[in-house]
Amino acid sequence: MDKETRLKIKISEAATKRYLSNNRFTIQSLAESLDISSKDIFDLFPNRRSILDFYYESRLILYRDSLENLEDYREFTLSEKLNHLFLTLLDSFEEHREFILSTYKEKVVWDKRRNAFRKLFKEEVREIFKNDSKVSRSSFIIQNELLWKSILIQFHGLIAFWSKDSSRMRENSMALADKWSSFIEEIFYTRIIDKGFDLGKFLWMNSSLNKCITDENFRLPSLCGSDQKNEEKKHE
Repeated sequence: MDKETRLKIKISEAATKRYLSNNRFTIQSLAESLDISSKDIFDLFPNRRSILDFYYESRLILYRDSLENLEDYREFTLSEKLNHLFLTLLDSFEEHREFILSTYKEKVVWDKRRNAFRKLFKEEVREIFKNDSKVSRSSFIIQNELLWKSILIQFHGLIAFWSKDSSRMRENSMALADKWSSFIEEIFYTRIIDKGFDLGKFLWMNSSLNKCITDENFRLPSLCGSDQKNEEKKHE
């Protein structure tokens, strides 16, 4: 991670604390809390809102950075990769829990703009599926924007659960993330659909139905029964 990105993350994290004490904090007060100049901040961000927005984006930047320290990440199963994504984000959110509880809906769920967090989250999910060789062949049909958006919406649900979780160290939230990841893996690792397609293909290629339909002389029977009458006359 480059020096500028690290500084941007440091500024955005400090801004979450300033926001809790005064949601209309000034750039000058934020700069003073970090012992840097206002110009240093304006060189990186145009306004207060962009700083707070970047906080959410930076959670996924940190997640990507964490993957470089996982030597065996490529060997992870689909469930393990998804669980790592969900838990890394939850751990990061825990450090600024009050800010998340105050702003997540506004800045992530309900944001009508092109939201960086949502975009990066869906990109990460897509990469996880794309690079998993164990995912069933037939599931590629449903691996699209609708699936990524569906998992994002489910993540919003996980955050809602986490926001109410009073268990020790949010153990219930971690358990939910694990069970959810395992459930997704069961769906996309199953070979039942693949076997169904293979069976259908075999029957189609080898059945009399296929031979009839591909026969040049094949005609569907007439609903009015005229074909049947003509055939009867031929046999008289």
